[in-house]
Amino acid sequence: MTYSKRSLFQASILLVLLLVFVTPSFARLSVKVTASEVGDICSKTKNPSFCVAVLKSTPGTGTADLPGLTKITLDLARSNATNTQNLIKSLIPKATEPRLKESYTSCSEHYDGVLGDFDDADQDLKVSDPASLNIHTSAALDEAGNCEDELEGLGPDPSVVKGSLDLQSICSIVLVISNLLRQ
Repeated sequence: MTYSKRSLFQASILLVLLLVFVTPSFARLSVKVTASEVGDICSKTKNPSFCVAVLKSTPGTGTADLPGLTKITLDLARSNATNTQNLIKSLIPKATEPRLKESYTSCSEHYDGVLGDFDDADQDLKVSDPASLNIHTSAALDEAGNCEDELEGLGPDPSVVKGSLDLQSICSIVLVISNLLRQ
């Protein structure tokens, strides 16, 4: 099999273009996120001071690349959702007001959905699909928001409200990073 000089030249040009334009994109994903980038990420979130505090205090964030930082924040969101759901489940038998009891039961089901969405988002991250990661994180936020809506005006335990607000703040970090992963 012989190759013409022209086809070899075209192949080498294509290889150079791939190296120049594609490799830096992939290489950027494996570079440690700088303190400046963390500040930039946090400035775009729902609660920048919460974001900075969380990312400074969570082990591994100082040495993580963007996908690693996404994994860390997804794990934080899952942990928050699990803790909030466990709290809600513990409040169901203690609720004396029937509407509040019903709302807690419904909230527990919504948090099942939240946790399922985080499982899907984790898979999206594993296959490098930031668009789907964004969609599943947004779906988790919607489920948690549905719980908040059901509890509104019923005087829920303040820890449930705090758990939901923290979840929103953590998810906004994931959403910002997922948008950076798309670039």
